[in-house]
Amino acid sequence: MIRALTGCSTRHAWKVIAVWAVVGIALALLGQAFVYRATEPGDAGFLPESYDSAAALRIAEQDFGVRPDADPLTVLVARTDGAALTAADERRIGEVAGRLSRQRVVMPRAEDDTPLVQDHSQVPRIGAGATAPERAFRLIPVELTGNPQDPGVQGTYRAFREQARGAFQEAGLRTGFTGGLATTVDTADAEETRTMVVGLAMTGLIVLLHVLVFRSLAAALLPLLTVTIVGGAASGAVVGAALLTGIDLAPSTPGLINVVLIGIGIDYFLFLLFRFREQLRAHPGQSGREAAAEVAGRVGTAVTSAALTIVAAFATLGVASFGQFRVLGPAIAVAVLVMLLGSLTLMPALLAVTGRRMFWPSRSLRRAPRAGAAGRLGELAARRP
Repeated sequence: MIRALTGCSTRHAWKVIAVWAVVGIALALLGQAFVYRATEPGDAGFLPESYDSAAALRIAEQDFGVRPDADPLTVLVARTDGAALTAADERRIGEVAGRLSRQRVVMPRAEDDTPLVQDHSQVPRIGAGATAPERAFRLIPVELTGNPQDPGVQGTYRAFREQARGAFQEAGLRTGFTGGLATTVDTADAEETRTMVVGLAMTGLIVLLHVLVFRSLAAALLPLLTVTIVGGAASGAVVGAALLTGIDLAPSTPGLINVVLIGIGIDYFLFLLFRFREQLRAHPGQSGREAAAEVAGRVGTAVTSAALTIVAAFATLGVASFGQFRVLGPAIAVAVLVMLLGSLTLMPALLAVTGRRMFWPSRSLRRAPRAGAAGRLGELAARRP
């Protein structure tokens, strides 16, 4: 069955690549658009009902009208000169807070937003608040709704922050924002540059290592491109399955899926690449399509065995008592199955299309490889087992 699948993929390589490009990109876009609708806003909902925090949350929702997707934050209002608040200041604070509680906050939209992006424009819920004993400031509770990790919700908060800051500034007051959603957004803003640098460094390191090993830019970039397409499709499949079944994903699930798929996806592609290069060296007259079919048929069994082992390991988390693990395990298992399908179809198809050009401009295919440090270490271990 595996040989039949890989053989079909190499015979109809361009069709397989086209299908993966269309389906993968479509699923990736759908996954990005709906991921926060399928994700639980926090971790509290995954705790067993016997836990005190879970029981308290349930009572708050049932008896006190607390919304499960509520995003609380606190606005600190004080005089710009640092003096104590006067009665007139208190009155102005109440008037501004009242206006803000009736004013709709419009979610800003980016130019590249798709029509599927959920609109989080809303009217904030603002409480009366309390003044400090020394009257140095007043704390006003504010509540927005939505997943705090959703960029749309974060954009809505930023819009509210600017509205509130401007309104209180006109009244001669200064503001500060903290707690809940405000802390989440500030943390995301502070880590934005670091996250970008880490991502670029990881990508650059992977490409550099592949260039050093294969002496080829195509062999360095294609694994990353392939894993990106298949990983996007896998994430979309997980989000779609969650929406269809009504199961909420844990907040950490999308990030963990990406980490797992990058690791195993590149590993599977490199396994194929090394065997493909060995096949082309051993049979100089063999076409790339024939070599890809033969290699994928042999390696496919090992890749399938490794992937199914990972699937079985993560699937066992489905019976865990902690709800977050119970959702995380099957989600990663589904993602790994999609990566396995890509390893048996898209990756062999790419090898069949590129053939010997995969390793250009390297001339390593023309000569037998010399044993390196790893080879010498293996020979030493074999001589003295």
